[in-house]
This record gives sequence, structure tokens and C-alpha cells, in this order.
Amino acid sequence: MKSMMAILFLIAISTTLNSQKDEPNSDDTQLVSFSDMGYPGLAKVARIQGIVVVEARLDDNGNVVGASAISGNKLLVADCLSNVKRWKFKAKSHNSAVIVYEFKLDDGACHDDSHSLFRLRYGNFASVTACARVLGG
Repeated sequence: MKSMMAILFLIAISTTLNSQKDEPNSDDTQLVSFSDMGYPGLAKVARIQGIVVVEARLDDNGNVVGASAISGNKLLVADCLSNVKRWKFKAKSHNSAVIVYEFKLDDGACHDDSHSLFRLRYGNFASVTACARVLGG
């Protein structure tokens, strides 16, 4: 049931994002600043990948004052909740924002697996990719 809700939620976000490209709405959540994050260590070792959906509660100035997970693997959720608390949004009438984190392990080899690639798209969709295998480790 939770996974079906998460899928429906992602479809709704995708539809909203596609429509917002043509007609920006001044009432939408606008990101002012964010903080990168690395791939959670235990999740990487356990080869956990997937989507985490987080709802951030904002004060009147756009600061994140609390966050809760709507869906996602427990080994990924804690780091997402910690990360989003360092984000800042433009002050607005709504006092919440939804952020979607996507975690992927790249099956290619690398020389150093201590780094992750954090990318932010659309202001609320974060992608975290890490190397799965170390070459010459």
C-alpha cells in the first residue's frame, strides 16, 4: 500500500513539474539553498537503492523546522531527514515542502568509493549516486 502511494505521489509531482515549466506559479515552493549529502554508508554496504519522499515543515521565513518521511527504506530515511533540515526555502504562505530523494548505485568500477554525486533537479528532486565497486581496492 505504501509503495503504491509513493508511486502515485511521484506521478503527481512529475505532472506538476511538467506543467510548471511552462507556467511558473509564484506560490510554488522555491528553494533558496540546500546541502549536499553522500550516500548513506550502511545503505551502500547493503546495496540499498530507491526513493525516499520527505515532507519538510517550514517556518514563516522558509527555514526547515521539522521533517518526516512519507516513504522510503529506513537505511536511507535518517540521512534524508538530517539533510533536509539544512535546506532553506523562500518564505511563502504554505508551511511545508515535499522533497524526493533518489538513491542509485552505479555498478561500474571506480578507484575511490568514498565520494557520491549529489544532483538537485527541479528544486525538490535530489539524486544521490555512488560507485558500487572499487577497482584495485
